Amino acid sequence: MQLRGVRPFLSNKYDITKHPKYRQLSDFNKRNAFDIEKYRQHKLVVKPDDTFDLYDMGEVDAD
Repeated sequence: MQLRGVRPFLSNKYDITKHPKYRQLSDFNKRNAFDIEKYRQHKLVVKPDDTFDLYDMGEVDAD
């Protein structure tokens, strides 16, 4: 638990290991940790047969 002005500590109020979705946490398995770098590296791949709309938004002023 984290409170302002106090170092983080564990609370005995609720045992997270009893939660139904505990297996999805990184506390259960380190492979479940969210990797922000991997998330940001995701790139959209446009295939030659894909259709999409292209809009001309005009010029952008560089300030």
